[in-house]
Parts: sequence; C-alpha cells; structure tokens
Amino acid sequence: MGSYRIYRIADGGRLVVGEAFDAKDDGEALERAKRLHDGKAPLELWAGGRLVGRLSKLGLFTAGPG
Repeated sequence: MGSYRIYRIADGGRLVVGEAFDAKDDGEALERAKRLHDGKAPLELWAGGRLVGRLSKLGLFTAGPG
C-alpha cells in the first residue's frame, strides 16, 4: 500500500489541495484519478514527493519523470 494525492491544477498552474488516499500501486491510484476527473481541469497524481503523472483536461495521461 502506498499513500497518494490527487491535485487539481487551477488557472495559472496553481495546485489546488487534493484528495489523499491509499492504493496498492500506481495503476490502482491512476484508476481512481480517472474516476474523479471531470474534464474541467487537469489533475496531477502524486505518491509522496514523486509525480506519478498528469491527466490533461481531455483525460490523456502523461507519466511523470520517474
């Protein structure tokens, strides 16, 4: 189990406080982020200090740097 957080990216690139949750791995965490994505703003998925990736407004996922 790992601790994850989903942040909404507001206008101007500012991160808005997100939802914290536990998931067994990045894949499970990404599925949760996709369910919460509403298409109004991009989302970032973080595991501690590691950027897992970003969901665009259109819901396209881009993996983080590592």
